[in-house]
Amino acid sequence: MTHRSAPGGAADPPPGVVAGRGGAIGRALSHEWSALRSLRTPWVLCGSAVVAQVMVDLTVGRDGTSGLRQFAAGMPGVTLVGFVPLAAFAVGVLGGEYRHRTLTRTVLTLGGRRGILPVKAVLTAAVTAAVAAVMVLVNALSVPVLGRTSLPVTEAVATGAAAVLYAVLSALVGLALSGVTRNSALSTALTVLWPVLLENLLLLTTGSGRYLTPFGAAAAQARAGEGSGPRWLLMLPLAVLATVLLTAAGVLFRRRDV
Repeated sequence: MTHRSAPGGAADPPPGVVAGRGGAIGRALSHEWSALRSLRTPWVLCGSAVVAQVMVDLTVGRDGTSGLRQFAAGMPGVTLVGFVPLAAFAVGVLGGEYRHRTLTRTVLTLGGRRGILPVKAVLTAAVTAAVAAVMVLVNALSVPVLGRTSLPVTEAVATGAAAVLYAVLSALVGLALSGVTRNSALSTALTVLWPVLLENLLLLTTGSGRYLTPFGAAAAQARAGEGSGPRWLLMLPLAVLATVLLTAAGVLFRRRDV
């Protein structure tokens, strides 16, 4: 059975396959964004992360410290407290499809698996970056409002960018783990417990430096205090971890049945 050709000789997509610009990647991007917008849970989780940042800013100590130190003191809102709902959001982007058994329908709708995981990674990174940027802005505004002191813009931008990058890489780790395990609950637990429990246990048992652990090193550069800017090389272990896990998830995604 042949499909009608559009002007210029391009064939119409087969029945059931979504159309979109940019070939397979364009169709996948259009489909994934539409699916994400139609869900309530991801946006509730993103909103919860912002609320968590507000709560951190309301409780962190503000007296007798400089604006940059106050700003750095509020960064655990991004790297620790708000990290939990952001991790759950990232895991749900792919893990939710495994949980609700909708991934097969997604593959059939798009006419194949090409582009699905890369597009999910791009959307996860983009949404996480946007939410983390809002959290950083909330933290920055809390310094003059609650701390009643000025905040050096240049240093704040560098530290804030480091926190956003930490959130994005952490989210990609969660997305990749959901692709490896195909289990949302397990992937969320691993993503959340890895920085707060597993790495600390590793430090206690081996005596290795915190700067050698992926999450610990990345979080340290996102909390730079007065007199020291972000040390970008500390992001490297977390970037490598995210890359390795995404590669493994991609290989398994192509080989496994959906």
